[in-house]
Amino acid sequence: MHVRQQIRNQLKTTLTGLTTTGANVFNSRVYNHDVLPCLTIYTLGEELGEESANKQFRILEVMVEVRAKAANNLEDTLDTIGAEVEDAIFANGDTTLSGKCKDFDYEGLSIELSGEAEQAVGLMTMRFIAIYRVNKADVETLIA
Repeated sequence: MHVRQQIRNQLKTTLTGLTTTGANVFNSRVYNHDVLPCLTIYTLGEELGEESANKQFRILEVMVEVRAKAANNLEDTLDTIGAEVEDAIFANGDTTLSGKCKDFDYEGLSIELSGEAEQAVGLMTMRFIAIYRVNKADVETLIA
């Protein structure tokens, strides 16, 4: 399994069971949007960093979508879930996503709100960067 997939899987494990979203964590952009609140995890792009011989540093853009609906204070609901996400990822000062990458860091977010449904619906997309190192001939094994 590619290190990218290992990173997504670890993130799903880390974020499953949060107070507000519970088990509603999806490792794909394709899922049932009727299950709210929820988290969706996916990768958006990847760039190459420093290279030496067959070893490559890779910089992976990882997205965590927070979807929720609320009659009141939708932005507060999104912020509460966002805080739960960050607290879970960086618990005890861990910046390696439980050893699945060399560094994992928060990069910012965007928010969209819609009042077209019966209850207001919000989407907060949190951006993270995962830096990892692999051998070109073995992209399934993280190099320490």
